[in-house]
Amino acid sequence: MRPLLCLLALATFSSASDLTVVSFNIRNGGRRMDGKYDHAFQQEILKKLKPDLVALQEVDHLTKRNGSVNVAATYAATLGMTSAYAAAMPYDGGAYGAAVLSKLPVVADESIHLPVKDGEPRVCVIRFVKTPDAGVIAIVGVHLDSGKDDTQRLENVRLIVQRLKAVKEPVIITGDFNDVPDSNVLKLFAEAGFRRVVPQGDPASFPADQPRVVIDHVLLRDGNGITIQDAGTTVVAEPNGSDHRPLLSHLRLLPAK
Repeated sequence: MRPLLCLLALATFSSASDLTVVSFNIRNGGRRMDGKYDHAFQQEILKKLKPDLVALQEVDHLTKRNGSVNVAATYAATLGMTSAYAAAMPYDGGAYGAAVLSKLPVVADESIHLPVKDGEPRVCVIRFVKTPDAGVIAIVGVHLDSGKDDTQRLENVRLIVQRLKAVKEPVIITGDFNDVPDSNVLKLFAEAGFRRVVPQGDPASFPADQPRVVIDHVLLRDGNGITIQDAGTTVVAEPNGSDHRPLLSHLRLLPAK
């Protein structure tokens, strides 16, 4: 467990520090909308977005269906990034879970197991990374339960919020929340001090070929004298990369006024 004190002293800075963050549910370990496994295609989509941080959901690790590939590490190597992977459950000779990739120096990695009574277990991945000008920030990748009843999602959010109470640095949460903007799940995050970024244009990201549901989100919380501003968030117009369209966020870190 990471110490409650700030890991690194916050650097003093007077200008903005910009970050590009992407969330991408890659579907069953790397399947396109048409059902074909195509890691190279998904990696090319991510390359074009030029991210500093990437949250991946539905990530295989050494499964037979994916040819025993370490998907998180492979995607990270292609993008010139490092990866933190956490397994939600054993699957097909390997594991199935989530990952966060980073171009920024990593201070610490951890994960939160999100148990469910029915359906697939889920996992939350947290990386503390060092920005060039604004000190340490936390990037949190989430993939919440997909059941119609939100009971399990709410229980999982409470676990995440409880852990993040101790984090004094700015926090970015992004991923597949499996719930809509006006849901109890998003309200619970709001009560914990997180504000949702509203994408420009059509915010629907699922299903990718004809998106009509808004379930992929970015949440922000300021910290350590740093304000995080949305400098432009959009759903990427990619209909076949996965069953979700990627969510692209340009964020700006500023000294709090």
